[in-house]
Amino acid sequence: MDKCIRCDGQLEKGFLIDKGDSDITRQAKWASGEPNTSLWKLSAVQSGSKTLPVITYRCRSCGRLESFANPAA
Repeated sequence: MDKCIRCDGQLEKGFLIDKGDSDITRQAKWASGEPNTSLWKLSAVQSGSKTLPVITYRCRSCGRLESFANPAA
């Protein structure tokens, strides 16, 4: 992946910064299923959900972001 699908500009690989509920910066992740909305749980990720790191590409010309959660990445 090296060209933007919108403007054919050059893509650069990066990641989204996810601070969550603390000041510790972590890479954003993708989770399967629905988010846990219970006030009694400490995490939005349901028990047993699969999570994958999110890799994001940014077009240097138009700024478009395209994200992927690829288990092989």
